[in-house]
Amino acid sequence: MWEGSEDVDWLLDTRRDDATASAVKSLEDHLLRHASDESFVGDAVEVIQTALEPDAERELLWLHLDWSRLLPELTVRAVSRETVTAPASGFGPASVSDRINLPDAGNGAPRTTNLTVPREVVMNFDPDVAVLVDLDPLSTGPAAATVALAAAAESHPVATPDQVAAAAGAMLADASLERGQEIGSSGDVVSAFGRLHDALGGSVRTVHADDERIELLVDRSPFGPAIAQLPSLARLTEAMAGRLAARVTGEATVVQDESIGRGDPADRLEIHFGAVDEELCGSTYRWPPVGTQEGTDASPRLEMTVALPRQSHSVPVIRRLAAQILRAFGVSADSIHDVELAISEACANVIQHAVDSDGYEVSFELASDRCAITVIDRGEGFDASGVRDQDDVDAESGRGLSLMRALVDNLNFVSEPKIGAVVHMVKQLDYDNSHPFRRSGVS
Repeated sequence: MWEGSEDVDWLLDTRRDDATASAVKSLEDHLLRHASDESFVGDAVEVIQTALEPDAERELLWLHLDWSRLLPELTVRAVSRETVTAPASGFGPASVSDRINLPDAGNGAPRTTNLTVPREVVMNFDPDVAVLVDLDPLSTGPAAATVALAAAAESHPVATPDQVAAAAGAMLADASLERGQEIGSSGDVVSAFGRLHDALGGSVRTVHADDERIELLVDRSPFGPAIAQLPSLARLTEAMAGRLAARVTGEATVVQDESIGRGDPADRLEIHFGAVDEELCGSTYRWPPVGTQEGTDASPRLEMTVALPRQSHSVPVIRRLAAQILRAFGVSADSIHDVELAISEACANVIQHAVDSDGYEVSFELASDRCAITVIDRGEGFDASGVRDQDDVDAESGRGLSLMRALVDNLNFVSEPKIGAVVHMVKQLDYDNSHPFRRSGVS
């Protein structure tokens, strides 16, 4: 499974009557692996079947699934049989060489179909650390990944597995570069990432690279088949690519819409340089890391997780606790007010709508000019459509996700039976420079 070389691009020979059924099944399996709510997949399969109905021309079709945004798009396009080789079985994944040639092999206009299947949103908190331990991943290989993961876990004791893996990936990327080595182009990123990934025991190939975007295909995981039991480890690979790419323009966003850890035959990484459309479902990495720029003072950092009973009186407790922390660090009154409202709304909705759980957790992370709040209910999750918008902004609860979205800079919502309800928010903070903590030189 983990040594495959497939991508989220397939070739379908409609001359084979049994090939279309295989295509529909492969697309369905991919949607099930990455959907935040599997109940939407059934309707999407019906749409896919209609899009792939055999045509009179019996064409060779290129199927491309783009899940870089919340809802996926399936693009179907006829391609030349002289340019691209049809799969022997009638349906199969496009090889890397075919993938490169496909855009120039098209016959006629592509047909794009929207599929209403929300993808699982990966919660991300951009690592703001520089290398914390002495690492030489190009020489020590997989052992360096072990050390980086341990160092990240010790430095972020309440972080999620995804966040630990992202921090470890950032450490490895930084440590793999020689002192003074410049990363100034997409070619530099591809070369540096390839050397690092190979040293760790993985295999990666470049599908596309220009000044705006890189597409990489990881067809062998550094962690072997065990990654299927620990899918968060895929974030280490993603963060290595994002950390290196951020050095080019100061910001890079990585979209990982295929993951070996989740059962896909490969990891596909799309790396976008600079600012991107806010609807892009990726993880954004910045360089230099927040709070590490030369000449700046140490930035405040705090991580805290509080377990609370699933009762309404717990909401003002966590709201006031968060406000006191922010106030102590000199955060402005307006930012504190926004965070208080966002926490209140997130907690109130979890209490009101989640089921099969006696308690919930709130994780609060303050790092320089940002704070991240994660509210987790370990029950069976709930239907987000039940969280309705209301006009009364002074109501204690029920104002819906739109209010939280207006109060914070990034909002991710996941609700699944195996995970529960998870609301993850990131808020950029303004500070009151007249506060004693700010006047002391800490920034």
